[in-house]
Amino acid sequence: MDNLEIFFRVALLGFSLILFAISAVTYKRIGRRRLLLVSLAFAMFFVKGLLLTLGMFIDSIGDVFDSSVLVTMVDFAIMAFLYLSVVKK
Repeated sequence: MDNLEIFFRVALLGFSLILFAISAVTYKRIGRRRLLLVSLAFAMFFVKGLLLTLGMFIDSIGDVFDSSVLVTMVDFAIMAFLYLSVVKK
């Protein structure tokens, strides 16, 4: 486990949480469905980052998330939410 890797994983975790909070508050204020989809994407980034970060310290979580297929599926879902938020009227 490299200190630089830990730093960037924790930074990504914090950044995604901040972006989720901002988009969720904006959705609550404005109420547009697009913002809900963006909020869900950032929430998924946060959950993914949390699991990857915890996986560095807890082997049972790390073993599940070592599968590149699972990580790719989560990334696909995030991209789908972001795409839908752009094209949704």
